[in-house]
Amino acid sequence: MTLRAGTVLTDDIRQRIESLVATMKKPTAGKIARQLGLKNGTVYWYMLTRGLVSRKPASYAQKPYTRNGRTIHPYAPEHDAMLLAMRIDDKSFQAIADALTERFGIPRNAHSVHNRAVMLAAVDDESEAA
Repeated sequence: MTLRAGTVLTDDIRQRIESLVATMKKPTAGKIARQLGLKNGTVYWYMLTRGLVSRKPASYAQKPYTRNGRTIHPYAPEHDAMLLAMRIDDKSFQAIADALTERFGIPRNAHSVHNRAVMLAAVDDESEAA
């Protein structure tokens, strides 16, 4: 059974993704997405947030760039350090976004901070496993 793109991840779909990760020789989000008829990003994010995919540490050499008419400001090491310190202090994603925006002058929102925290946790999990 192939699913259409935009399908909500039901418990059945989640189980199918996890089963494929466990049984494939070299599972990737792209291969699994094609097999299930889902978007690559949807499967990748599910795998990343569940610790089912390894992620290489981000390179900090990225410069701001434009996507869909908006300037994207990648996180820098100082941003990540502040984010992680505030998460350890149990601050909310919104509080962290507000503090990052005030300190660095780059608009951040709670969603962006949450996603970055997930990505940083995936990198930390990978380095601990080594």
